[in-house]
Amino acid sequence: MTRVLVVDDEIDTLNLLRTILEISGYQAFTTLNSVDAITLAEVEHPDCVLLDIMMPQLDGFTLCKMMRLHPATQNLPIVFVTAYSALDLEERRLEAGADMVLPKPIGMDVLIEAVEKATAMRSTRAPEAAPAPAAPTSSANAISTPRPAPVDGNKPTVEPLATEPLAAETVATETPTKPAVAVEAAPKPAAEPTATVDTTPTVPTNPGNI
Repeated sequence: MTRVLVVDDEIDTLNLLRTILEISGYQAFTTLNSVDAITLAEVEHPDCVLLDIMMPQLDGFTLCKMMRLHPATQNLPIVFVTAYSALDLEERRLEAGADMVLPKPIGMDVLIEAVEKATAMRSTRAPEAAPAPAAPTSSANAISTPRPAPVDGNKPTVEPLATEPLAAETVATETPTKPAVAVEAAPKPAAEPTATVDTTPTVPTNPGNI
C-alpha cells in the first residue's frame, strides 16, 4: 500500500486530504507542524509527501529544501498542495526541489492522479546500482607490475614481473663473435754495415828521404 505524508497547518484541509487518500486506498500520515515533518518521515517511511507552502515556522519551500538534504527524504516525490499563486511559484518550486504543484481547492481525481504520477518518479531517483566487477584476466596473459610507493614512505613489497616462457621456435638472436685473425709482423730489414775509418797516421816508406 502506498504511504503518503501530508503536511498542512489547516486542520480542515488536512482532514480532507487524508479522507481522499484513504478512500482511494492509500495510507495517510498527517501533521500540522512542519517542524515535525522530517522526523515523521523517518519513522513512517512514506512513498510521497504532500506539502502546504504557507505555514508558520517552516514554510513549504524551506521544508522541501531540508527534505532534499536529508538522507531519509532526499529521494521522495514531493508535491506542493497550496493556495500560493505568486508569479514566481514555478521558479521557487524548482529551486526548492519539489516535483509539482497542485492549487487549492483541489478535487479528488486531480489529487490521486498527482500522487500516482509522483510515486512513479521515485524509481528514477533511486540510487544507481553499482557496476558489475570486471572479469578477471587470464593468468597466462597477466603481467604483474610493481606497486607504487605509498605516501607515508613505507616500502611496499615489489612483486617481480611475470615472464612468459620462450616459444620452442624462438631463434637466438645473439651475434656470433668472429675468430681473431693472426697477423704476422713483417721482418725488419738487416742493418747496413757501418764503414770503419782508420784514423792511424800513415808513415812514408821512401828510404831515400830518411
